[in-house]
Amino acid sequence: MTPDDQLYLRARHPDFQYFLDINENESERVRRSYPCHLDEKYGEAPLQTVDIFPSNIPGSPIVIFIHGGYWRALDKKSYSFVAAPFLKNNLSACMVNYRLMPTANMEIVLSDIAASIRWIQKEASGYNGNPNALILCGHSAGGHLALMTYLMHDHLRSSIQAICSLSGLFDLGPIKNSYLNKILQLKDDDVELYSVSNKDLSALKCPVLLSVGSNETDFFIEQSKKLYAENSSEAPIEYYEYPELNHYQIVHTLGQENSPLVNFMLEKTKKGDNKK
Repeated sequence: MTPDDQLYLRARHPDFQYFLDINENESERVRRSYPCHLDEKYGEAPLQTVDIFPSNIPGSPIVIFIHGGYWRALDKKSYSFVAAPFLKNNLSACMVNYRLMPTANMEIVLSDIAASIRWIQKEASGYNGNPNALILCGHSAGGHLALMTYLMHDHLRSSIQAICSLSGLFDLGPIKNSYLNKILQLKDDDVELYSVSNKDLSALKCPVLLSVGSNETDFFIEQSKKLYAENSSEAPIEYYEYPELNHYQIVHTLGQENSPLVNFMLEKTKKGDNKK
């Protein structure tokens, strides 16, 4: 199969809108149910914004969620539902927007993620957050952005307690050779600079969970499985294949109490309590 066959998920799942509607409906419910601060600006561009769901307890760890959309689509407001299980466990939660390609390039996208994290740290006490107890979590392209941000910004690393990457995209080579590149406009240098797969992951000092659904395309499964296999002996990386879920479904597990992915993040914050 070609990269296009593996990456064009809306053709594989013609009922994709059903799954997207779940995101929207659950996110609206969560925004109605919990105090939140929407569209707080961490920069001047319209998409440099973050939604914040503060814990009730000062000094709480902060989950930072980065949405996917192949770096060129989607919006944080569709993922407010991610906050619910963390708020119930006394964590604050932030959903980040970033400038999208092709208006931005990969360098700008990654700079936005780092800038949003620095802003969240700076403002954390106002939202009952602990700036030195962060969990990065991302879906699809967001999973790539979470790991690359850690690898590119050593000054942030000591504050990051864990990373959870769902259905991440770590080798940008096949992306460059797919239909997506008509919009993304990736160059060979971008593939070299911004692929996670060719980096030294021994730099990872926090626990990392790579998760993917067993009903995703082989491409997505292999992206996480290969990264785990090649690096787990030198870095604290775990791999979890979620049974029977596709690319659209796996992100829903972040809104479910006691899901393996939520439990992973909660467990790591408890182990990191001494950072408070």
